[in-house]
Amino acid sequence: MEKQTGGLMFSYFNKSAYHENCIPATQRVTAPPVETKRPEGDFNKCDRVTLDKIWKQSVDGEKRCVKNWETNWGFLADFDSKGNKKEAEELPERVEMFSKDVPNTNSGNYGSRQDTALGQTMRNLEYKFYSDGRRRKMGADMICY
Repeated sequence: MEKQTGGLMFSYFNKSAYHENCIPATQRVTAPPVETKRPEGDFNKCDRVTLDKIWKQSVDGEKRCVKNWETNWGFLADFDSKGNKKEAEELPERVEMFSKDVPNTNSGNYGSRQDTALGQTMRNLEYKFYSDGRRRKMGADMICY
């Protein structure tokens, strides 16, 4: 008899949860112990809930490392690569949010190049291109009521 691969009575799972409870406790297969490090291929088989748990565990680990960084590795920030003590930089009281030298927006980038020869040529071409849309003074022979 061929193995059924589709249809009304087909299931991808061999046993239902009900039948799993019918197996005596001595014969049930228990899950292997949880390992700390897993190969990445194992995570491809996980569902969304498991992936979310893994993500939360990794974020908790990062938070723990950030919390303990100052006590474990903070001394590295106080010295340069040759072992000399670094002097702390004094920060200014007030810092401007926008730059005075470099344009802060795309329109500022465009506008900052208007004084070049190429920018003036582009301005003249745009002026000529849009001349049909501008209002003109009508001649004396045109009378509008």
